[in-house]
Amino acid sequence: MRHSILSLSLFVIMSLSAFIGTGASGLPVGRYFDYAAGEEGERSYIRLPRGCDEVRAVLYCHQNMTEEVLFRSPVFCGMMDSLGVAMAFVQRGSQNWDVADGCQERFEKIMADFATGTGHPEIATARVIPFGHSAQATFPWNFAAWNPDRTLCIVSFHGDAPRTNLCGYGRENIEWGRTRNIDFIPGLMIEGEYEWWEARVRPALAFRMMYPDSRISFLCDAGKGHFDLCEETQVYIAKFIEKSLATPRPQGGVYMSRWMADGTECTDPHDQFWYHDQEMADLTRARYAASFGKRMQYVSAKLDGRLIPYDGEKHIKLNAEVSTDEFTIEPLFVNESRDGESDSHARVHPRVTILSGPVIQTGEYTFRIDPDYFGHDPRRLWSGITLCIEADGDDIYKSAVQELNLRYRPQ
Repeated sequence: MRHSILSLSLFVIMSLSAFIGTGASGLPVGRYFDYAAGEEGERSYIRLPRGCDEVRAVLYCHQNMTEEVLFRSPVFCGMMDSLGVAMAFVQRGSQNWDVADGCQERFEKIMADFATGTGHPEIATARVIPFGHSAQATFPWNFAAWNPDRTLCIVSFHGDAPRTNLCGYGRENIEWGRTRNIDFIPGLMIEGEYEWWEARVRPALAFRMMYPDSRISFLCDAGKGHFDLCEETQVYIAKFIEKSLATPRPQGGVYMSRWMADGTECTDPHDQFWYHDQEMADLTRARYAASFGKRMQYVSAKLDGRLIPYDGEKHIKLNAEVSTDEFTIEPLFVNESRDGESDSHARVHPRVTILSGPVIQTGEYTFRIDPDYFGHDPRRLWSGITLCIEADGDDIYKSAVQELNLRYRPQ
Protein backbone atom coordinates (compact mmCIF):
# COMPACT_ATOMS: atom_id res chain seq x y z
CA MET A 1 0.00 0.00 0.00
CA ARG A 2 1.38 3.40 -0.99
CA HIS A 3 1.66 6.07 1.71
CA SER A 4 2.47 9.74 1.50
CA ILE A 5 2.84 12.64 3.90
CA LEU A 6 0.94 15.74 2.88
CA SER A 7 2.51 19.13 3.45
CA LEU A 8 1.86 21.19 6.55
CA SER A 9 -0.22 23.55 4.42
CA LEU A 10 -2.99 20.95 4.74
CA PHE A 11 -3.45 21.78 8.40
CA VAL A 12 -6.88 23.16 9.06
CA ILE A 13 -7.89 25.30 12.02
CA MET A 14 -11.64 25.15 12.69
CA SER A 15 -13.27 27.02 15.54
CA LEU A 16 -16.46 26.03 17.31
CA SER A 17 -18.30 28.82 15.53
CA ALA A 18 -17.30 27.31 12.22
CA PHE A 19 -18.69 23.98 13.34
CA ILE A 20 -22.05 25.49 14.11
CA GLY A 21 -22.41 26.71 10.59
CA THR A 22 -20.37 29.66 9.38
CA GLY A 23 -19.21 27.82 6.32
CA ALA A 24 -16.42 25.44 7.31
CA SER A 25 -16.76 21.68 7.42
CA GLY A 26 -18.78 20.19 10.27
CA LEU A 27 -16.05 17.65 10.94
CA PRO A 28 -13.93 17.66 14.04
CA VAL A 29 -13.44 20.89 15.96
CA GLY A 30 -9.74 21.62 16.27
CA ARG A 31 -6.55 21.08 14.34
CA TYR A 32 -5.83 18.29 11.89
CA PHE A 33 -3.08 16.76 9.93
CA ASP A 34 -4.54 15.44 6.68
CA TYR A 35 -2.86 12.16 5.85
CA ALA A 36 -3.48 10.27 2.62
CA ALA A 37 -2.74 6.59 2.12
CA GLY A 38 -3.41 4.18 -0.72
CA GLU A 39 -6.36 5.02 -2.95
CA GLU A 40 -7.59 8.58 -3.25
CA GLY A 41 -10.17 9.34 -0.60
CA GLU A 42 -8.63 7.22 2.14
CA ARG A 43 -7.68 9.69 4.86
CA SER A 44 -6.70 9.93 8.49
CA TYR A 45 -6.86 12.99 10.76
CA ILE A 46 -5.44 13.92 14.11
CA ARG A 47 -6.61 16.60 16.53
CA LEU A 48 -3.85 17.91 18.78
CA PRO A 49 -4.71 18.82 22.41
CA ARG A 50 -4.89 22.57 22.74
CA GLY A 51 -2.62 24.23 25.26
CA CYS A 52 -0.29 21.22 25.53
CA ASP A 53 3.35 21.13 24.54
CA GLU A 54 3.46 17.34 24.58
CA VAL A 55 0.98 14.65 23.58
CA ARG A 56 0.50 12.16 26.43
CA ALA A 57 -1.67 9.65 24.57
CA VAL A 58 -3.70 9.26 21.37
CA LEU A 59 -7.36 8.28 21.20
CA TYR A 60 -7.37 6.15 18.03
CA CYS A 61 -10.73 5.72 16.23
CA HIS A 62 -11.82 3.94 13.09
CA GLN A 63 -14.79 5.45 11.31
CA ASN A 64 -18.06 3.69 11.94
CA MET A 65 -20.57 6.20 13.31
CA THR A 66 -20.52 7.68 16.80
CA GLU A 67 -16.76 8.14 16.73
CA GLU A 68 -17.53 11.41 14.96
CA VAL A 69 -19.62 12.57 17.92
CA LEU A 70 -16.51 12.75 20.10
CA PHE A 71 -14.70 14.94 17.57
CA ARG A 72 -17.69 17.24 17.19
CA SER A 73 -18.16 17.60 20.97
CA PRO A 74 -16.61 20.72 22.56
CA VAL A 75 -17.11 19.07 25.97
CA PHE A 76 -15.19 15.89 25.14
CA CYS A 77 -12.52 17.72 23.12
CA GLY A 78 -12.03 20.10 26.04
CA MET A 79 -11.54 17.22 28.44
CA MET A 80 -9.00 15.61 26.11
CA ASP A 81 -7.21 18.96 25.93
CA SER A 82 -6.93 19.04 29.71
CA LEU A 83 -5.47 15.51 29.70
CA GLY A 84 -3.04 16.11 26.83
CA VAL A 85 -4.72 13.46 24.66
CA ALA A 86 -4.67 13.77 20.87
CA MET A 87 -7.56 12.34 18.86
CA ALA A 88 -6.91 10.37 15.66
CA PHE A 89 -9.68 9.54 13.19
CA VAL A 90 -9.01 6.90 10.53
CA GLN A 91 -11.46 6.88 7.66
CA ARG A 92 -10.86 3.24 6.86
CA GLY A 93 -9.71 0.87 9.57
CA SER A 94 -9.59 -2.85 10.30
CA GLN A 95 -12.71 -4.13 12.07
CA ASN A 96 -11.07 -7.21 13.59
CA TRP A 97 -7.40 -6.12 13.69
CA ASP A 98 -6.22 -9.13 11.72
CA VAL A 99 -2.50 -8.39 11.43
CA ALA A 100 -2.27 -10.69 8.42
CA ASP A 101 -4.09 -7.97 6.47
CA GLY A 102 -1.42 -5.35 7.14
CA CYS A 103 -3.34 -3.27 9.70
CA GLN A 104 -0.40 -3.20 12.13
CA GLU A 105 1.98 -1.82 9.52
CA ARG A 106 -0.59 0.75 8.40
CA PHE A 107 -1.12 1.88 12.00
CA GLU A 108 2.61 2.33 12.56
CA LYS A 109 2.92 4.31 9.33
CA ILE A 110 -0.03 6.56 10.14
CA MET A 111 1.34 7.34 13.60
CA ALA A 112 4.83 7.99 12.25
CA ASP A 113 3.42 10.36 9.64
CA PHE A 114 1.33 12.14 12.27
CA ALA A 115 4.49 12.57 14.35
CA THR A 116 6.45 14.01 11.44
CA GLY A 117 3.70 16.17 10.03
CA THR A 118 2.65 17.75 13.33
CA GLY A 119 6.13 18.29 14.72
CA HIS A 120 5.27 16.10 17.71
CA PRO A 121 7.73 13.17 17.48
CA GLU A 122 6.31 11.66 20.68
CA ILE A 123 3.16 10.66 18.75
CA ALA A 124 5.11 7.92 16.96
CA THR A 125 5.44 5.98 20.21
CA ALA A 126 2.66 7.49 22.32
CA ARG A 127 0.30 5.29 24.28
CA VAL A 128 -2.90 4.54 22.41
CA ILE A 129 -6.56 4.41 23.47
CA PRO A 130 -8.32 2.30 20.82
CA PHE A 131 -11.99 3.31 20.58
CA GLY A 132 -14.62 1.67 18.40
CA HIS A 133 -18.39 1.69 18.02
CA SER A 134 -20.62 -1.21 16.88
CA ALA A 135 -18.99 -2.81 13.81
CA GLN A 136 -15.69 -1.29 14.98
CA ALA A 137 -16.13 -2.33 18.62
CA THR A 138 -14.11 -5.56 18.37
CA PHE A 139 -10.90 -4.00 17.07
CA PRO A 140 -10.00 -2.18 20.35
CA TRP A 141 -9.63 -5.46 22.28
CA ASN A 142 -7.65 -7.14 19.53
CA PHE A 143 -5.46 -4.08 19.02
CA ALA A 144 -4.53 -4.23 22.70
CA ALA A 145 -3.75 -7.96 22.52
CA TRP A 146 -1.23 -7.26 19.74
CA ASN A 147 0.02 -4.01 21.28
CA PRO A 148 -0.17 -4.47 25.08
CA ASP A 149 2.82 -2.25 25.85
CA ARG A 150 1.48 0.49 23.59
CA THR A 151 -2.13 0.44 24.86
CA LEU A 152 -3.14 2.82 27.65
CA CYS A 153 -6.75 1.66 27.93
CA ILE A 154 -9.54 0.24 25.77
CA VAL A 155 -13.04 1.55 24.96
CA SER A 156 -15.55 -0.69 23.17
CA PHE A 157 -18.61 1.51 22.75
CA HIS A 158 -22.07 -0.03 22.32
CA GLY A 159 -20.09 -3.02 21.34
CA ASP A 160 -18.28 -6.15 22.25
CA ALA A 161 -16.61 -8.14 24.99
CA PRO A 162 -12.97 -9.21 24.59
CA ARG A 163 -12.78 -12.38 22.48
CA THR A 164 -16.53 -12.29 21.96
CA ASN A 165 -18.27 -14.75 19.66
CA LEU A 166 -20.76 -12.01 18.68
CA CYS A 167 -18.60 -9.50 16.84
CA GLY A 168 -20.34 -6.30 15.89
CA TYR A 169 -19.19 -6.72 12.29
CA GLY A 170 -21.07 -10.04 12.03
CA ARG A 171 -18.17 -12.40 11.28
CA GLU A 172 -15.96 -14.63 13.38
CA ASN A 173 -13.41 -13.14 15.73
CA ILE A 174 -9.68 -13.76 15.45
CA GLU A 175 -7.76 -16.02 17.83
CA TRP A 176 -5.20 -14.48 20.17
CA GLY A 177 -3.13 -17.61 20.66
CA ARG A 178 -1.58 -18.76 23.92
CA THR A 179 0.83 -15.89 24.55
CA ARG A 180 -1.33 -12.79 24.09
CA ASN A 181 -3.39 -11.18 26.82
CA ILE A 182 -4.61 -7.78 28.02
CA ASP A 183 -3.72 -8.27 31.69
CA PHE A 184 -3.88 -5.09 33.81
CA ILE A 185 -4.94 -2.93 30.82
CA PRO A 186 -8.12 -1.04 31.79
CA GLY A 187 -10.87 -1.97 29.33
CA LEU A 188 -14.34 -0.45 29.18
CA MET A 189 -17.32 -2.09 27.49
CA ILE A 190 -20.48 0.01 27.11
CA GLU A 191 -23.89 -1.33 26.11
CA GLY A 192 -27.06 0.75 25.81
CA GLU A 193 -30.15 -0.14 27.86
CA TYR A 194 -32.38 -0.04 24.77
CA GLU A 195 -30.10 -2.33 22.77
CA TRP A 196 -29.59 -4.80 25.63
CA TRP A 197 -28.59 -8.31 24.63
CA GLU A 198 -27.56 -10.61 27.45
CA ALA A 199 -25.53 -12.76 25.11
CA ARG A 200 -23.16 -9.83 24.56
CA VAL A 201 -22.61 -9.21 28.25
CA ARG A 202 -21.96 -12.78 29.39
CA PRO A 203 -18.70 -13.19 27.43
CA ALA A 204 -17.29 -10.12 29.19
CA LEU A 205 -18.05 -11.59 32.61
CA ALA A 206 -16.64 -14.96 31.55
CA PHE A 207 -13.46 -13.32 30.27
CA ARG A 208 -12.96 -11.46 33.53
CA MET A 209 -13.27 -14.68 35.54
CA MET A 210 -11.07 -16.68 33.16
CA TYR A 211 -8.35 -14.03 33.28
CA PRO A 212 -8.28 -12.68 36.84
CA ASP A 213 -5.58 -10.14 36.00
CA SER A 214 -7.79 -8.54 33.37
CA ARG A 215 -9.39 -5.19 34.20
CA ILE A 216 -12.78 -5.26 32.50
CA SER A 217 -15.14 -2.39 33.33
CA PHE A 218 -18.72 -2.19 32.16
CA LEU A 219 -21.28 0.58 31.82
CA CYS A 220 -24.89 0.03 30.91
CA ASP A 221 -25.69 3.24 29.06
CA ALA A 222 -28.97 3.61 30.98
CA GLY A 223 -31.78 5.25 29.04
CA LYS A 224 -29.76 5.07 25.81
CA GLY A 225 -29.73 2.99 22.64
CA HIS A 226 -27.19 1.76 20.12
CA PHE A 227 -26.43 4.86 18.07
CA ASP A 228 -26.35 7.78 20.51
CA LEU A 229 -23.40 9.08 22.53
CA CYS A 230 -24.71 11.61 25.02
CA GLU A 231 -22.66 14.18 26.88
CA GLU A 232 -23.03 12.31 30.18
CA THR A 233 -21.47 9.21 28.63
CA GLN A 234 -18.74 11.29 27.00
CA VAL A 235 -17.79 12.59 30.45
CA TYR A 236 -17.80 9.03 31.83
CA ILE A 237 -15.42 7.88 29.06
CA ALA A 238 -13.16 10.88 29.67
CA LYS A 239 -13.09 10.07 33.39
CA PHE A 240 -12.13 6.47 32.57
CA ILE A 241 -9.27 7.76 30.41
CA GLU A 242 -8.19 10.18 33.14
CA LYS A 243 -8.05 7.34 35.70
CA SER A 244 -6.07 5.19 33.25
CA LEU A 245 -3.53 7.96 32.70
CA ALA A 246 -3.10 8.31 36.46
CA THR A 247 -2.73 4.54 36.97
CA PRO A 248 -1.80 2.91 33.66
CA ARG A 249 -1.59 -0.67 34.93
CA PRO A 250 -3.80 -0.80 38.03
CA GLN A 251 -3.00 -3.59 40.46
CA GLY A 252 -6.04 -2.94 42.64
CA GLY A 253 -9.55 -1.62 42.09
CA VAL A 254 -13.08 -2.32 43.27
CA TYR A 255 -15.79 -4.65 42.01
CA MET A 256 -19.45 -3.85 41.53
CA SER A 257 -22.55 -5.64 40.35
CA ARG A 258 -23.41 -5.78 36.69
CA TRP A 259 -26.51 -3.89 35.50
CA MET A 260 -29.78 -5.51 36.50
CA ALA A 261 -32.99 -4.12 34.99
CA ASP A 262 -34.87 -4.35 38.31
CA GLY A 263 -32.23 -2.38 40.21
CA THR A 264 -30.95 -5.25 42.33
CA GLU A 265 -27.22 -5.75 42.87
CA CYS A 266 -25.42 -9.08 42.48
CA THR A 267 -23.05 -10.25 45.21
CA ASP A 268 -21.75 -13.23 43.22
CA PRO A 269 -18.24 -12.38 41.88
CA HIS A 270 -19.24 -14.00 38.59
CA ASP A 271 -21.68 -11.12 38.08
CA GLN A 272 -19.39 -8.25 38.96
CA PHE A 273 -17.14 -5.98 36.93
CA TRP A 274 -13.91 -4.21 37.83
CA TYR A 275 -13.65 -0.42 38.34
CA HIS A 276 -10.63 1.81 38.91
CA ASP A 277 -11.85 2.98 42.30
CA GLN A 278 -14.94 3.72 44.37
CA GLU A 279 -15.51 6.99 42.52
CA MET A 280 -15.99 5.15 39.22
CA ALA A 281 -18.19 2.53 40.85
CA ASP A 282 -20.36 5.23 42.43
CA LEU A 283 -20.58 7.10 39.13
CA THR A 284 -21.74 3.89 37.44
CA ARG A 285 -24.28 3.16 40.16
CA ALA A 286 -25.68 6.69 39.86
CA ARG A 287 -26.17 6.24 36.10
CA TYR A 288 -28.16 3.08 36.78
CA ALA A 289 -30.28 4.61 39.52
CA ALA A 290 -31.33 7.47 37.23
CA SER A 291 -33.19 5.03 34.97
CA PHE A 292 -34.65 2.39 37.29
CA GLY A 293 -38.44 2.22 37.62
CA LYS A 294 -39.27 5.04 35.21
CA ARG A 295 -41.71 5.11 32.30
CA MET A 296 -40.78 5.06 28.63
CA GLN A 297 -41.26 8.04 26.35
CA TYR A 298 -40.83 8.04 22.59
CA VAL A 299 -39.46 10.50 20.07
CA SER A 300 -39.52 10.83 16.31
CA ALA A 301 -39.02 13.58 13.72
CA LYS A 302 -40.55 15.44 10.83
CA LEU A 303 -38.59 16.10 7.66
CA ASP A 304 -39.61 19.45 6.21
CA GLY A 305 -42.91 19.21 8.12
CA ARG A 306 -43.82 15.55 7.40
CA LEU A 307 -43.58 12.74 10.00
CA ILE A 308 -40.92 10.21 9.02
CA PRO A 309 -42.29 6.62 8.96
CA TYR A 310 -41.04 4.24 11.66
CA ASP A 311 -39.96 0.69 10.71
CA GLY A 312 -39.26 -1.45 13.77
CA GLU A 313 -37.80 -4.26 11.63
CA LYS A 314 -34.85 -2.21 10.42
CA HIS A 315 -31.56 -1.65 12.21
CA ILE A 316 -32.04 2.10 11.82
CA LYS A 317 -35.74 2.65 12.45
CA LEU A 318 -36.24 6.04 10.79
CA ASN A 319 -35.18 6.43 7.17
CA ALA A 320 -35.79 9.20 4.65
CA GLU A 321 -34.29 10.90 1.60
CA VAL A 322 -33.32 14.52 1.08
CA SER A 323 -32.92 16.01 -2.39
CA THR A 324 -31.99 19.58 -1.47
CA ASP A 325 -28.82 20.97 0.05
CA GLU A 326 -30.75 22.50 2.96
CA PHE A 327 -33.49 20.84 5.00
CA THR A 328 -35.27 20.89 8.36
CA ILE A 329 -35.56 18.09 10.93
CA GLU A 330 -38.08 18.81 13.69
CA PRO A 331 -38.09 16.48 16.72
CA LEU A 332 -41.31 15.62 18.53
CA PHE A 333 -42.74 13.26 21.13
CA VAL A 334 -44.83 10.40 19.72
CA ASN A 335 -46.86 7.44 20.95
CA GLU A 336 -45.40 3.95 21.32
CA SER A 337 -46.36 3.08 17.73
CA ARG A 338 -44.52 6.20 16.53
CA ASP A 339 -47.37 7.13 14.20
CA GLY A 340 -48.80 10.11 16.08
CA GLU A 341 -47.92 12.80 18.58
CA SER A 342 -48.19 12.21 22.33
CA ASP A 343 -48.54 14.26 25.51
CA SER A 344 -47.07 11.46 27.66
CA HIS A 345 -43.51 12.64 28.06
CA ALA A 346 -41.12 14.53 30.27
CA ARG A 347 -41.47 18.30 30.29
CA VAL A 348 -38.29 18.79 28.33
CA HIS A 349 -37.36 20.06 24.89
CA PRO A 350 -36.26 17.34 22.39
CA ARG A 351 -33.20 18.02 20.25
CA VAL A 352 -31.42 16.79 17.13
CA THR A 353 -27.72 15.87 17.11
CA ILE A 354 -25.38 14.81 14.32
CA LEU A 355 -23.92 11.31 14.59
CA SER A 356 -22.11 11.00 11.27
CA GLY A 357 -22.04 11.98 7.65
CA PRO A 358 -21.63 14.98 5.32
CA VAL A 359 -23.88 17.49 7.04
CA ILE A 360 -23.60 20.75 8.98
CA GLN A 361 -26.13 21.91 11.57
CA THR A 362 -26.93 25.56 10.82
CA GLY A 363 -29.62 26.07 13.48
CA GLU A 364 -31.58 24.20 16.11
CA TYR A 365 -33.46 22.16 13.50
CA THR A 366 -31.87 23.25 10.21
CA PHE A 367 -29.12 21.46 8.29
CA ARG A 368 -27.24 21.64 5.04
CA ILE A 369 -25.12 19.21 3.09
CA ASP A 370 -21.37 19.51 3.65
CA PRO A 371 -19.60 19.28 0.26
CA ASP A 372 -16.18 19.27 1.94
CA TYR A 373 -16.76 16.26 4.20
CA PHE A 374 -13.38 14.55 4.50
CA GLY A 375 -11.79 17.09 2.21
CA HIS A 376 -14.32 16.90 -0.63
CA ASP A 377 -13.95 13.13 -0.91
CA PRO A 378 -14.39 12.40 -4.64
CA ARG A 379 -15.32 8.76 -4.04
CA ARG A 380 -18.12 9.56 -1.54
CA LEU A 381 -17.03 6.80 0.81
CA TRP A 382 -19.59 7.86 3.41
CA SER A 383 -22.60 9.48 1.78
CA GLY A 384 -25.23 8.57 4.37
CA ILE A 385 -26.21 11.02 7.12
CA THR A 386 -27.17 9.72 10.56
CA LEU A 387 -28.82 11.97 13.12
CA CYS A 388 -30.21 11.24 16.57
CA ILE A 389 -33.41 12.56 18.12
CA GLU A 390 -32.89 12.88 21.88
CA ALA A 391 -34.96 13.86 24.91
CA ASP A 392 -33.84 13.94 28.52
CA GLY A 393 -35.80 12.18 31.23
CA ASP A 394 -37.20 13.48 34.51
CA ASP A 395 -38.54 12.01 37.76
CA ILE A 396 -41.22 10.07 35.85
CA TYR A 397 -39.80 9.27 32.41
CA LYS A 398 -36.56 7.71 31.16
CA SER A 399 -34.57 9.55 28.55
CA ALA A 400 -35.46 8.77 24.93
CA VAL A 401 -33.41 8.39 21.76
CA GLN A 402 -34.23 7.57 18.17
CA GLU A 403 -31.78 7.24 15.29
CA LEU A 404 -32.52 8.68 11.86
CA ASN A 405 -30.76 7.89 8.60
CA LEU A 406 -30.95 10.28 5.65
CA ARG A 407 -29.90 9.39 2.12
CA TYR A 408 -28.86 12.39 0.07
CA ARG A 409 -30.13 12.10 -3.49
CA PRO A 410 -29.82 15.47 -5.22
CA GLN A 411 -32.24 16.23 -8.02
